[in-house]
Amino acid sequence: MKKKILLISLIVLFILVDIVFAYFFFFKKTEPLVSPQASQPAESQFSFDISPTPAPEGEFNILLLGRGDPAHEGSSLTDSLMVLHLETSNKTAALIFIPRDLWVGLKINETYTKKGFEGVEQAVGFATGLSIQNAILVDFNGFTQIINILGGVDVNVEKAFDDYYYPIAGKELDNCGKPNEELAEINAKLSGFELEKQYTCRYEHLYFDAGKTHMDGATALKFARSRHSAQSGSDFARGGRQQAILFGVKDKLISLEALKNVDKLFGKMIKLVKTDLDLETTKSIADLIINPKEYKISQIIPSEENILTPSKSPTGQFILVPKAGDGNWDDFQEFITVFKKTPDF
Repeated sequence: MKKKILLISLIVLFILVDIVFAYFFFFKKTEPLVSPQASQPAESQFSFDISPTPAPEGEFNILLLGRGDPAHEGSSLTDSLMVLHLETSNKTAALIFIPRDLWVGLKINETYTKKGFEGVEQAVGFATGLSIQNAILVDFNGFTQIINILGGVDVNVEKAFDDYYYPIAGKELDNCGKPNEELAEINAKLSGFELEKQYTCRYEHLYFDAGKTHMDGATALKFARSRHSAQSGSDFARGGRQQAILFGVKDKLISLEALKNVDKLFGKMIKLVKTDLDLETTKSIADLIINPKEYKISQIIPSEENILTPSKSPTGQFILVPKAGDGNWDDFQEFITVFKKTPDF
């Protein structure tokens, strides 16, 4: 029973980096292209009452959601979305990045706030063609604490990057000593990120060198969240960095050091997440994985470089829609199906 409890405790941990599959392995003792011109979509016909075909026996799809802390701007939005797709029949798995700006009649990162777990599961399922059975949600604070509970992780940074505009908590409204006249002038001339960049005291400079780097919770969160790097600043690059953390966590778990006190670990971690995943479902998944060493993992990142194109919502928001057209998910779903069958690891 302790092992089963530990399984669910670790399943609900690393929502931003898909640690679910890493723990399944451990539980069994294993180891930019030029974008097309944006176009205006028609009102989407998406309905939250539409669900994909139920998953075949032995197939599991768990949606992983990350959002900011209550004090963070936009904290109600789940800006990190990934799907863990697991097929026990053919011993394959996939980590599927879902862009936050994907348009399903509204931005997909808004669906949890408006429709709860059931609504966001249906929205992601409608777009991907996968039957999403459960979801798990964690915020920045939970993510940071979880990494620290494990004593930090070693992450392979694929390429070096700088981010000169990483927000410092608590300084979001700091005027940086500017006089009222200057504040009025720049606020009249600029908007959006161009305006924010004038307040340099609100930001810190991040730098990550290429290669393996040990990260505590705060550092891992910065690595996962960084948005304004010239080398690695897109949401799609961020998805890849989050998945890099996954493999660092997997190595940490395999070291056994995280499992010295199962009850204490579970007690700390289960309080840091929200989920509609129950213990019985978790046990049924774990029991089906006989030899995780045989599993192959695909990493799937739909982006403007392959299957998506930028557009604008009816209210002028930046959104992403399938290149085949707003609401036409056939090619998007085929893209996921093809890459599920070409494991990377």
